[in-house]
Amino acid sequence: MFCGQAATILFTFGVFAPEIAAATGWSPTTIAAAIGPATVAGALLAPLAGRAVDTFGVRRMAMVGGPAYALGFIALALLPHDPVQFVALLVLVGALGFAATPVLYVQLATRWFTRRRGLSLSLIFACTSLGVAFWPPFAAKLIDLYGWRTSYVILGTAAGAIILLCALFLLRDPSAVVPSEAHAGAAGMSLPEALRSGTFWVVTAVFVILTGVLAGIMVNLPVILRQQGISPLSAASIMTVVGAAMFVGRLSAGLMLDRWFSPLVTAGFTLLPIVGLAALLIDPSPTTLYLAAVLLGLGLGSEMDAAAYIVSRAFGVRWFGTIYGVITLAYGLSSAIGPATAGAALSKGVSPGTIFAVGLALLVPTLLLLLSLRRRHLPFSVDADTAPLPEKRSCHAIT
Repeated sequence: MFCGQAATILFTFGVFAPEIAAATGWSPTTIAAAIGPATVAGALLAPLAGRAVDTFGVRRMAMVGGPAYALGFIALALLPHDPVQFVALLVLVGALGFAATPVLYVQLATRWFTRRRGLSLSLIFACTSLGVAFWPPFAAKLIDLYGWRTSYVILGTAAGAIILLCALFLLRDPSAVVPSEAHAGAAGMSLPEALRSGTFWVVTAVFVILTGVLAGIMVNLPVILRQQGISPLSAASIMTVVGAAMFVGRLSAGLMLDRWFSPLVTAGFTLLPIVGLAALLIDPSPTTLYLAAVLLGLGLGSEMDAAAYIVSRAFGVRWFGTIYGVITLAYGLSSAIGPATAGAALSKGVSPGTIFAVGLALLVPTLLLLLSLRRRHLPFSVDADTAPLPEKRSCHAIT
């Protein structure tokens, strides 16, 4: 995840975009719009990546995906001569970057770890934060030295090589937890079985709403802060607080998920941004903004850990990649729609207070959905994971 798409494509794009515009004369608006289709392409392919990793294993997928990711960056650097080609090739990078998505490594963690699954997931997602801290300044230094095209070649080759080397020397698929076809039901539901359960739709709705609301507010937070009259220096410090809170939320959520009932832990972290948004509606002062930034950051940081953990406990690990890929598709699209919707509303004069109120109105029923989940909705608990496989078990009755 250190070389994930979020770190190497999304968060470096703001570094590359001005240089690309200056070097090519393309419209900054056109360049900025290119990242959206690439993000959507990655989300749309998540179910296919999940199915492939369930079938072929993480190691094989990473061994193929690392070089493919590097080739995508090389094509992006060398081939585009007009904005349309640039957008198409950026989409290609997103499609070839299946080995740089959470689906692979989250699936690996759920199969290797049972009693410390939450902590393992939090450490995986924490590597994304390290990548976000490393790759953008690295890209800026490369651009200063070599220009944007060569920098994309170096960045992509480095990321692809790291993924390939990890696949060759570090990654191993735990075949011991992959049951025979006769025992497949004991290790988890298939996608059709999951789709027939009410739990699937509750979990999907929870994380679609959480992602859309929190991403919509956090991505547009710099704009909101300017509209609130916050100085650029103070705005930068608030964003730093958000980043630190996300990191803390990620690690603390992992520890708590291993100790307590995961929907209740997730509900607790959902309550934090609810309190933050309510406080902003009552008193949008600078002090409250700092407090809300901490609470929103904690909530956003915990979200991906909780999603992967709850999916593994609700549906098991046999077809985890496929099921998690479908849910990733849903909240991946939400992470694109939420910021775009909030940004468009702000640009049309909608007040930040209205944005906060809408977010609050969406998060409260999400909290209630989480509280509606019971232990029977998460049948693949720690005890179930560690127990011997039974002779026969049907998952059709689990809803």
